[in-house]
Amino acid sequence: MRDNAWGKDPFDLRLSVLRMIRRLPAIMAVAALLTILLGGGYYLKHVTFRQKTYIASTTFSMEYADENWAVNNTFINEYTWNVWVKTDEFLGYVESHLSDAGIQRKTLGEGMSASVPSDLRMVTISFSSKDAAQANRVMEAVGVAMTEDFSKGMKDVAAIRVIDVEAAAENLKTIKPVRAIVLAAVIGLFTGVMLFLFLEILFERIWLPESLSSRFGMKNAGVPRTELFWENLKYFFDGKKRVAICPANQELDPKEIADTLQKKGILKDVEWIPVPCPILTPSETVKLREMDGILLAVNAGEDVKHLQAILDFLTSQDCKITAATLWNEDTWLLKSYYTWNYLSGTKVTE
Repeated sequence: MRDNAWGKDPFDLRLSVLRMIRRLPAIMAVAALLTILLGGGYYLKHVTFRQKTYIASTTFSMEYADENWAVNNTFINEYTWNVWVKTDEFLGYVESHLSDAGIQRKTLGEGMSASVPSDLRMVTISFSSKDAAQANRVMEAVGVAMTEDFSKGMKDVAAIRVIDVEAAAENLKTIKPVRAIVLAAVIGLFTGVMLFLFLEILFERIWLPESLSSRFGMKNAGVPRTELFWENLKYFFDGKKRVAICPANQELDPKEIADTLQKKGILKDVEWIPVPCPILTPSETVKLREMDGILLAVNAGEDVKHLQAILDFLTSQDCKITAATLWNEDTWLLKSYYTWNYLSGTKVTE
């Protein structure tokens, strides 16, 4: 009855993109929700309820003992400075000039940092703390330690002088709400797209009439809005007296479909007989076997596994399907899929 090779079909990128466009409102809703949750969470934590930290800094200028220090590679780079300002030696210098005995060495080390601009003879040492006054006191001690202790202990350095002092100010450099919200939006959009693809793959559905033939080996009558559909009906059912209209699920009304075909009047000698979905009323298969032909109506978006179960049941009951049609089709999807010209020149009728 059919060649069930639908699992071997390649991934249909065009259909997936068009389906994604159709589901764009849902995808954007997921993106908006995650943007609010992630971006809003960041804003609440780092802006609204943030713990204020203050940072004080001092910039020093070093004079090397060797006039050709640059040629001889006599310099201390930024990585070296960041390591050195956290050593026990440097912190010991700072503690010796610090009047506040309540600051632990561990706290000093965690708050210290250094940066070196393009001129390697300059270095900026900073200290961050939740207390602005404490940050200022520590940097005063750092200034004394650099100009008095460090310059004496380094033979490559002739002298160190202070060229700029910045008093403690609130540290706002790490607070970047705009960047966080943009990142949250990107993550939300990515999550929405991945969720859509996951659901599309998990719940595979029938959206194209050609899938009825390529995936299930049934003769494809097409969709009711095309002239080819009516021509196919003439070919499939010409000369037959009684043809059953069998829906693939309970969402389709077989009587409504039969009335639509009867009103068209292209096969006046054919009696279109509505039959309920065979899964819901298995006893109706007796009536199906008595018919001259069976037109299986598949609702657009029908679950592949559900359709496969119906076909397996009809096969076991020796009910031979003459042709199948895709009902309630998505006209925009079909026109877009076939490059806005469904079935290449087919006139779409109402």
